Amino acid sequence: MIHEITDESFDAEVAQSEVPCVLTFSAGWCTMCDEMAPALEALSESLGSAIKVCRINIDEQRGLRIKFAVAAIPYIVYVANGTKTPLFDGLTTAERLEERVRFMLDGGEAPTTMPL
Repeated sequence: MIHEITDESFDAEVAQSEVPCVLTFSAGWCTMCDEMAPALEALSESLGSAIKVCRINIDEQRGLRIKFAVAAIPYIVYVANGTKTPLFDGLTTAERLEERVRFMLDGGEAPTTMPL
């Protein structure tokens, strides 16, 4: 299941989430975002309750677009324990996405982790 996140629901749904979240920033007009949708659905199914997969529409949620400094879409970020880690900027495969998320879930550290 992919959760739709708004500027208003971000704190309750993501920042205060007890499970890590994978955020995908996208837009309805973005064909590459449409191409990523099956990979995100597969990630949600394969990792089940270990993560929460979330979608943020950059055209409708300008506050989050600015907060995360989204410059290109699709943009995928891992959020856990009050930190955000950029994962991908652009297209990737379902396998690479799951590999990177599993790395983060297993305690892997990325050099670009920043406070929320």
